[in-house]
Amino acid sequence: MRKLWNRPSLPVWSLVTKGQNGVINMNICTYVTSVSMEPKLMLVALYHGTKTLENARASKAGVLQLLCEDLAPVVRVCGQMSGQDINKLVRLRKRYKINDDALLPYFGEAVGYMELAFTSFTETGGDHTLALASVVRAKNLSDEPILTTDYLKEHKFTR
Repeated sequence: MRKLWNRPSLPVWSLVTKGQNGVINMNICTYVTSVSMEPKLMLVALYHGTKTLENARASKAGVLQLLCEDLAPVVRVCGQMSGQDINKLVRLRKRYKINDDALLPYFGEAVGYMELAFTSFTETGGDHTLALASVVRAKNLSDEPILTTDYLKEHKFTR
């Protein structure tokens, strides 16, 4: 049996950020939740030592996209490779439709996205930093099935 905190199946998101050098990065986030309806606020846990956390702190902006099941293979690039080692956007554009009509690029096949303005970062004492963000704009793109952590496990995208 899985540990209690690993039992819920969580939606899989990708956070897009831009570095000070202009390079776009995409990562995988599963610790994501809304924390206020008015104003609309999102809380995203960002892993320490990542390009995404560095970019979010510096630019205070991001695009949080909800992934569909068809995008499960992007986890190998967005979640298992470092933006400090490769240009993820260049690699992803070779195989996936990337739209450029939002604040930052996003997957054309995503279920939807939110443009975020980060307002604060809180250290937890654990391996993630909590990033609180205002939702600037949100857009639904499709009704495709949402990618979940259970789907990733069942289809061997994660351990």
